[in-house]
Amino acid sequence: MATLKELRESRIVKLEKLKALGIDSYPANSRKTEPNQDILNNYDSFEGKEVSVTGRIFSFRKHGKVSFMDLKDMSGSIQIVFKEENLKEFDPRYSELSYEILDLLDTGDFIEVSGIVFTTQRGEKSIEAKKVRILTKSLRPLPDSWDGLKDKETRLRRRYLDTTINNDVFQRFIRRAKFWEATRLFFKKHGFYEINIPVLEQIPGGADANPFITHMEAIDQDFYLRISQELQLKRLIGGGYEKVYEIGPRFRNEGLSDEHLPEHIGMEFYWAYASWTEGMQFVKDMFNFVIEYVYGDKKVFTIKGMTVDFSKDWEIIDFNEVMKERYGIDVFTSTLEEVREVLKKEKMSESDGANIQRGVDTLWKKIRKTIAGPAFLINHPKYISPLSKAKAEERHIAERFQPIIAGSELGNGWSENNSPMDQLDDFMIQQKLRDAGDAEAQWLDIDYVEMLEYGMPPTFGWGHSERVFWFLEDVTAREGVPFPQLRFELDDSTREIYPFVNEIYEFKFKDKNKENLGAAEKYELISRDEALELLNNHVADEYQLMHSKMAAQVLEKYAEKFGADKELWYLTGLLHDLDYYEYPEQHPEVAIKWFEERNFPKDLIHAVLAHAHSKTNEEPKTKLASCLLATDELCGFIWAYSLMRPGGFDGMEASSVLKKFKDKGFAAKIDREEIQTGVNYFGVDFKEHIDFVISVLKEFKK
Repeated sequence: MATLKELRESRIVKLEKLKALGIDSYPANSRKTEPNQDILNNYDSFEGKEVSVTGRIFSFRKHGKVSFMDLKDMSGSIQIVFKEENLKEFDPRYSELSYEILDLLDTGDFIEVSGIVFTTQRGEKSIEAKKVRILTKSLRPLPDSWDGLKDKETRLRRRYLDTTINNDVFQRFIRRAKFWEATRLFFKKHGFYEINIPVLEQIPGGADANPFITHMEAIDQDFYLRISQELQLKRLIGGGYEKVYEIGPRFRNEGLSDEHLPEHIGMEFYWAYASWTEGMQFVKDMFNFVIEYVYGDKKVFTIKGMTVDFSKDWEIIDFNEVMKERYGIDVFTSTLEEVREVLKKEKMSESDGANIQRGVDTLWKKIRKTIAGPAFLINHPKYISPLSKAKAEERHIAERFQPIIAGSELGNGWSENNSPMDQLDDFMIQQKLRDAGDAEAQWLDIDYVEMLEYGMPPTFGWGHSERVFWFLEDVTAREGVPFPQLRFELDDSTREIYPFVNEIYEFKFKDKNKENLGAAEKYELISRDEALELLNNHVADEYQLMHSKMAAQVLEKYAEKFGADKELWYLTGLLHDLDYYEYPEQHPEVAIKWFEERNFPKDLIHAVLAHAHSKTNEEPKTKLASCLLATDELCGFIWAYSLMRPGGFDGMEASSVLKKFKDKGFAAKIDREEIQTGVNYFGVDFKEHIDFVISVLKEFKK
């Protein structure tokens, strides 16, 4: 089978032959009278008439003096019929081709065809070519159109191939465009103005998030990429506008997940003199309008395994009532100790009961995961909504609502705090949190306080992001955007074809995830024997000992693949659960103390913290940490699967593991979401990762 380099070289030979004939394979102009699909849809109007069509060649079948081609444009495909008698004359000055040199075309090339619309003897609506022009000579073959483009990593890195081959992906991004188009139409219908506001801010605000930072050379000052649109839009309300919104990018320097991207499109609107209840009806109407505009009559969606019916009226869920019904607690009067008792009964982490706010919010989230929606959550306790306005008659309740769809909160709406004194107090509370080390607490924006002192009318505010679209499509965040952020990589074929890029990109795009967090630190790793002795001293469970060794083997093999420190990766895998047998509730904090006392490498400590990120809030920042998160639970899952197979690991394939992965009844204690999150951070194709782990565990078993 020919390599990509060989296939490319054969196409370059054809390009040179076209050039020798005086044919420009990349002309600047072309002519298109009709989209392909219009001709097929309105065939009676076009039959016997001459048309000019353009597109990409998807198949090419030559049979002596007659050839057939499928030509695809944005609207669809149409068959082109070439006859030798029609294409004897050609003018190379206009990039025209004769029948004799059609062999210089390949699938993937773009061409223009002028001809007569007709129906073949087999009944296929087609165009009989009278003239053909080459518009673009492709130098690389498209992936196999029959098998499609299946490799997820390639699909995400080369989305232009994904949309070319996979029509469902192509159509998804048309719907994404219509999603925001519909949103703008809805606002226009209701008298709102879209006013663009800065992306660069001197003080980021409006959300609890870690911002990206940049530097403006012209004034020698740091700026931040905005994390929300809130404060600037409310400044416009203070400036006399009554209905404003903006749709645009937001940037939050946080982890990647199936529901979150550091860069995403967000929308916020602010409506002066409107109450939060008016806002709730408005938001419901907006959802219904957008869904109908994008999806037509479709009202019932399957999202994350739940059925969501937007044709029915939205359920109203009272925060306190649902908590009473589920847990028997009153969120306004229950003590922290009572909340902790419920957390313990529900087998949740002790850290979730650090304070009443966190405890109540954690318990609510467990309920939320069971709600299909559509529903509105209302009457939040003021103590978990500190920046929203309280109800006048019930100061302990916030004037706030959130839409609940498929177990998630997909937006936020509330009555804005327009008291400058109250806002300043809230800002100062947040600033104290920042000063204490909370990098995501909000900054003091004194200019915003001063705006409020000039006066801002009562205002309703709302915000949601393109997560709403991802949920309607039932896809992950990275599948829901055209070009998701991925680590920069050069594949082997690129390095082979363009050897000069190695030096250029190696310097410019250094993979920081392959570097150590403690690159400058000095440490001495303990030996494997010492690590095993440490493990045996603290772990008495045979399976847990074996699991640690499995993880160590997989990490060591990945270290070999990446050219990383094999001993560091092996020891990280071996010791990542060191304290779990003796201190399951405190895991991994106890082990971290041991590691710090022994001056273990920062990379090992970070990886162990990050593999328990749901408890520690430590997101993976290195390739080692992401690899451990992606590998830990998966080792146990694949091992369990091997035990139920007569042949064990013999003949085990990733496809069968994936099929079992979807069976929630098998190995039910394995956290599948944790595995998927790890794979997303690791930036590998899930199937390839499974294959890799299978190969390592197969040798481990031997």
